[in-house]
Amino acid sequence: MAGHLVTPPGWTPEFEGQRPPFTPGNELAVKHGAFSDRRMQPIAQAHYERMLADPNLPPMLRLSYMQDGLQRFCEAVARRDLLADWVDGMSIQDAADSDRGKTSPLELLRKWETTVDNKAKDWGLTPASYVRIHRDNAMANQADAATLLTKARADAENKPSNV
Repeated sequence: MAGHLVTPPGWTPEFEGQRPPFTPGNELAVKHGAFSDRRMQPIAQAHYERMLADPNLPPMLRLSYMQDGLQRFCEAVARRDLLADWVDGMSIQDAADSDRGKTSPLELLRKWETTVDNKAKDWGLTPASYVRIHRDNAMANQADAATLLTKARADAENKPSNV
């Protein structure tokens, strides 16, 4: 935020007490940055790159058509991280304040934690969802194998014998 009140050359106030114009790139209006692409995107990108660098990332998540969804997951994680940092820096009273009908910081953080948890489950990034996805795939493969074996048996029974 340094330099946000620097008086530009040639600028004069129109009335007593007027502050100089804000400089480009200032962040005076930013509370937590969760909805500021300038603050959120670098964090999301770091999460995304860390996930792709993990050799244990399920191969399915490396497919090109999965990348947009994976990026959105990382953006949700970044928003949650920024909100958590913001809430960590305030008293419990301020964090729980929801007067005048506004959502409290704690409630906003809870909503984004829930969003991240749900997306993680959707992507198989929790232990239980990872197991569920692999179990479902194994069952589908088993059903495919049973179908192929049944078809092969039926084909074999219907073929005339060469004996």
